[in-house]
Amino acid sequence: METTAVVNQKGGVGKSATTMNLAAALAEQGKRILMIDLDPQGHLSKAFGVAEASADANLAKALLGLWAGELGELVTSYSENLSIVATSQDMFLLEPQMYAKTGREYLLPLLLDAFRPAFDHCLIDCPPSLGALTDNALVAARTDAERTGRVLIPVQAEDSSLDALRLLLRQTSTLQAVLGIQVDLAGLVVNMYDARRGQVATSTLEAYNNHKSLEVLAIIGDRKEIREGWRLHKPVVQHAPTSEPAGWYRDLAKVISGGRL
Repeated sequence: METTAVVNQKGGVGKSATTMNLAAALAEQGKRILMIDLDPQGHLSKAFGVAEASADANLAKALLGLWAGELGELVTSYSENLSIVATSQDMFLLEPQMYAKTGREYLLPLLLDAFRPAFDHCLIDCPPSLGALTDNALVAARTDAERTGRVLIPVQAEDSSLDALRLLLRQTSTLQAVLGIQVDLAGLVVNMYDARRGQVATSTLEAYNNHKSLEVLAIIGDRKEIREGWRLHKPVVQHAPTSEPAGWYRDLAKVISGGRL
């Protein structure tokens, strides 16, 4: 099972929209997709219109070793090849509890290893922070002899996103050095782009395109089909399958799958 962590500690950059729409585009390829809603705010779960996980069987309890049922109890099926581990109220208390655990950076990776036979690709929608939850996602998305992973970074074409990107790259570099792991930074997804917003948008996009170590993998325009799909709890490839935005996410899925445009 390949793993893609969708990461940026800055809120409002389109992490959940990227996870939702990329996952659906990958599922169209026939891949069995598992999504993890790691954000206590639960935007991904809300986007798909799925109920919160129960207080008895949920991701938080599984990570803390307080639940040991069947893995299927944690998973909600949305459509063919597309499943999600939804958020729960317990997620809000999870991160402080994780700091008391030995090897806390590996709690999520160990759980995901148990899912590997059932899914081809896992996408992790990360919270807007650089705490223990995001560290777990980065470790889960590592690449080694047994697994293939990557980090996908959604951004917006604005100065604050550039500042946040620098902090994320520093955090990732530190984590790799401390734990001795390899994390592949796949590249950037520039969300809600509109050149009509002027020089701030265009110059920031130019800065992303000129980045020394990161490639811009997709530029997702600010389009109504994406917003409509979000409201209707449908990925854009299902809501508006012949639209230009649907094509953007299918192209991104090809890149993530190792293909070329």
